[in-house]
Amino acid sequence: MRHNISAIIIFALILSLGAACNRKAKVSDNNQEQSTSVVEKMEQQSRDLHDKLMSSFNPNWEVEEPAATDYPAYYGGSFIDNEGRFVVCIVGNPEQYRPVLASILGTNDFLTESCTYSYREMMQVMDRIDQFLSNPAVPADHPFLARFAGAGADVFENRVVVRLTDLNNDAIQSFKRDISTSPAVKFEQGEIPVMM
Repeated sequence: MRHNISAIIIFALILSLGAACNRKAKVSDNNQEQSTSVVEKMEQQSRDLHDKLMSSFNPNWEVEEPAATDYPAYYGGSFIDNEGRFVVCIVGNPEQYRPVLASILGTNDFLTESCTYSYREMMQVMDRIDQFLSNPAVPADHPFLARFAGAGADVFENRVVVRLTDLNNDAIQSFKRDISTSPAVKFEQGEIPVMM
């Protein structure tokens, strides 16, 4: 009899623990779903803020590439961080332009961080690269052109990243001589993208 009572108690404990663990798992899943939902909502709000900011620089930004001069000299780019928050990079002191941005965005619900180079400056470098690449007078064996793998403005690094198949000093010096000496340029080794 005592043996049966012990077995019943142990069985009841196992059922209770199983139910409690199941309840915790459901609560945990629920919290995770709510957390994911909150981040998704924040990301959508951040995308809306990004669109509003870009429209303030150039109302047609979605259908045509804005000119470098469309971007204010204080603007260094923007992104959505890992928590879904909208972050605007500001050249110099971010607090100086925060009221301007709040007025444009209609909210203070965004972050700012300091950067060195303006998006305008980075786009001017990109424009010079595009002009060089589309110039038919540039020979195919030009030291830079022969090693060029790609370029782009990297908001996270606050630089124009120029990728070369070979980080060759001759190619880098040719770039500086024929395209730009901007300190915003960073050279990296890279591969030519494969088109499919």
